[in-house]
Amino acid sequence: MSGRVPLGVITRPHGVRGEVRVHPFNSDSKLLGRLDAVWGAHGDGERRMAIVRARRAPKHWIVRFEGIDTMEAADALRGVELRVARDELPELDDDELYLADLVGLEVRYEDRVVGQVTEVITYPSVVCLVVAGPEGTKELPLVPPWTAEIDVEGGWIRSESWEDVPGRSP
Repeated sequence: MSGRVPLGVITRPHGVRGEVRVHPFNSDSKLLGRLDAVWGAHGDGERRMAIVRARRAPKHWIVRFEGIDTMEAADALRGVELRVARDELPELDDDELYLADLVGLEVRYEDRVVGQVTEVITYPSVVCLVVAGPEGTKELPLVPPWTAEIDVEGGWIRSESWEDVPGRSP
């Protein structure tokens, strides 16, 4: 991901003058309103996108990007993931972490490594870690007892309940 952290995704145009709706991955974050630019990623490429204006709506952000002046141009941005350089993120408290930091960590259950986190999925009811391992791919809920302890610096997550985690369908 080129050292950048996803903030949200453009869902659709807002109005006819080039604004877009952005679904934030962290609904509490105000970061998008303080940035001058983000990186837009779609497919295999990324491009810098200067922000003209960003304002909060009840469940999303409404953003105007430089050079995007029509509904058609805004519509072409559907699905573009907005990313920011890691060093632009706010400092964390000791008991906080960024979900992006969990990708790549190994997952341990009892005395063995059962897999590695390849993705984080946010569902309406729970955040799950996609874990790929010898038993296939599973979605590990990011709540106790499934996720009992996390050591980002150490590179691991400890699960106390792995056997009942369902596998993913291909």
